[in-house]
Amino acid sequence: MEPEREARLIEEAKSSPDAFAVLYDHFMPVVYGYVMHRVSNREAAEDITSLTFEKALRNLRGLREGASFKGWLFRIARNTIIDYYRSRGRQQSSSLEEAPEMANGKSRKAFNGVDNRVAVMELLEDLPESHRTALVLHYLEGLTVEEMAEALGSTPNACYMKVYRATKAFAELLEQKGIKRIDDYVA
Repeated sequence: MEPEREARLIEEAKSSPDAFAVLYDHFMPVVYGYVMHRVSNREAAEDITSLTFEKALRNLRGLREGASFKGWLFRIARNTIIDYYRSRGRQQSSSLEEAPEMANGKSRKAFNGVDNRVAVMELLEDLPESHRTALVLHYLEGLTVEEMAEALGSTPNACYMKVYRATKAFAELLEQKGIKRIDDYVA
């Protein structure tokens, strides 16, 4: 979505549910994909995604002018996921049994189909959570470092370093597994 159109829709959405519906339709698949990756349960992901957009609609007037709407949504989603796990008193687990559910438009462009995404997600499981999060947000969900900073409550420079370190760790993991090219592993 073009930044000018997004800014106009955000302003209209403050008083019109129809304008917010356009934002919802555009961003829901990406937010759902991120949530699904974090909770690995379709019903919970649907509930959390719904809560994320409900909170966004309720607090839309609090969005700073010029702030990334996508980054703001991811921050709300992240906090809602944290609340989900706190309310259940259990640690987060990463299961791939429902990985096909989490595919979205940007993910399909990044990898040729769900099978490839699942293969990459299996590799990512061997990385620390902070590295997985950085790689998923930046490469699979397509967030810029500025949007990541908004979502994670960090700075763009810190997010750039997170992506750099995570990418380096991923490359080392591939080397340890004897994978010379990711295309050879997923294709």
